[in-house]
Amino acid sequence: MQNTSFSLLLSYQKQYPIFVKQAASYIREYLNSTPEFAIVLGSGLGEIAQQIDIIETIPYKEIPNFPVTSIPSHSGELVIGTLENRLVIGLKGRRHFYEGATLPLNIGILQTVFAVHVMAELGIPNYFVTNAAGGLNGKYKVGDLMLIKSHINFLPNPLLGAHYPFTRVDDGNHTHRFQPMNEAYNQDFIKKFLKENKKFSKNIHQGTYLAVTGPTYETEAECIAFRDGLKADAVGMSTTPEVIVARNRGMNVIGLSCITNKIAKDGTNATNHEEVKSILESNDVKERITGSVVNFFKSLND
Repeated sequence: MQNTSFSLLLSYQKQYPIFVKQAASYIREYLNSTPEFAIVLGSGLGEIAQQIDIIETIPYKEIPNFPVTSIPSHSGELVIGTLENRLVIGLKGRRHFYEGATLPLNIGILQTVFAVHVMAELGIPNYFVTNAAGGLNGKYKVGDLMLIKSHINFLPNPLLGAHYPFTRVDDGNHTHRFQPMNEAYNQDFIKKFLKENKKFSKNIHQGTYLAVTGPTYETEAECIAFRDGLKADAVGMSTTPEVIVARNRGMNVIGLSCITNKIAKDGTNATNHEEVKSILESNDVKERITGSVVNFFKSLND
């Protein structure tokens, strides 16, 4: 039985590009043209999907090979629609590494980034990633937003292991084995987002996002080390592997964190998942998130 299970896992690893293409082919049947953006809606950020004029909704479980999520605040649906006249795909929830970390042969991280590969396979040029994060920077307040200007990745790198024969969205060439990660987050998108959201300027920052595996929240010592030693501004459990793959596939990336809890000066991170959800459900935070994203998409029409 163990040998059979190992063979199945080895087959998954080898056939990974085929599985990606099968999922993309299924979704493509619902599309009349190529979406301009894929928008990943992190924990509690599904409210953004309500701003999309939805044409189709596809549960993840109906898409061939598509990893489902086990987190209650991630509904596990793919929506196709328009946002300010731009065709987009919204991913309502993500597969975190900690959900599949028990799988050997790097499969846990391959499942984590599966959706990104599918979006690239569809030819989508832009990837908008969102998440909920803890605020390490003492100037941040609960409910603030942080545009990610760079990141620190403490999750497994999704480009480890086999180098698959994927092609890039931007030039059609094969992906790079050694992917540069300087300016991973598109500077033009960041400038445009800030310019169009002066209304929320007091609550929007630029900073460095640090990703850990979770699902534990960080100790006092870890928080102090991340903030004072590594100069990170926010910490979370996702995003960076997705961005690595998005850039490797030639996509432009913009990243937005919602600060759901503030980590004290002494490193105390007294929070839980329910507290994080309650912040994201507050009307002020909902308005700030959805309003700023809509304003960004409006500016793309100029």
